[in-house]
Amino acid sequence: MPETDDTSASVVLHFDAPIATIVLNDPDRRNAMSHDLLDDLEGCLDRVEAATRANSCHVLRIRGEGPAFCAGFDLNAMAEGALPSFLRRLGAICRRLRHLDAVVVAEVHGPALAGGCALVSACDIVHAGPDAAFGYPVHRLGISPAVSLATLVPGTSPGAARALTLSGEFLDADAAVRTGLAAATHPDRGALGEAVTVLCDRLGAMDAATLRATKRFQNDLDGTVDPEVFSRSLAASLATSDSEEFRSRIEAVMARKRAAEDRG
Repeated sequence: MPETDDTSASVVLHFDAPIATIVLNDPDRRNAMSHDLLDDLEGCLDRVEAATRANSCHVLRIRGEGPAFCAGFDLNAMAEGALPSFLRRLGAICRRLRHLDAVVVAEVHGPALAGGCALVSACDIVHAGPDAAFGYPVHRLGISPAVSLATLVPGTSPGAARALTLSGEFLDADAAVRTGLAAATHPDRGALGEAVTVLCDRLGAMDAATLRATKRFQNDLDGTVDPEVFSRSLAASLATSDSEEFRSRIEAVMARKRAAEDRG
């Protein structure tokens, strides 16, 4: 029988062996990565990893509830000093997804920005809805998106990854397919969900050991089998995470946010 978590949690895990589904479930905050959401996401990954070791799961589907897949890090928490911790946790999550003995499928509607785009880049197969947007609008905050490059470069190309992480521009669904970040795009959210369900069912019917061996060798070929790749990628982002520039920029953003709330 399918097993589903309490749907009030910020991340919900649903098991219907051999498929697990993780749902980012904080739609009012566009599934921004808060302390609570990261806690819940890490706990869900613990359970998925245990299920893969027990040979009861070899497909993981990830999607977001509400208008966005994931809008990046929670601004309030960053203003309170959480950025270095958030970067470390995001880097570890991306490494876990890449090394997970399951095929990880991302179902992306709406924005997948900054940390959300990093999460997508760590998945094995990405399908996108027509409103999907991918990018790293973080330089305006004095944040380096380098933590994403360990998986973004192998999933696209060095040139595409360089442009996406330096320009601050967004890719729409079609552009994401052209660069290799996404495998397919779909005309509406219903078609997106149906296509991902078909894909996950097909993967679920495949031999788990064959898929595991294939993914592991792909990691070997693209270098992401090496934990040092993730450590260096993280270090590049951490280098500016506690800078005066970041602190002044995040304070300016929060001041504008408080002024807008006062006017409202």
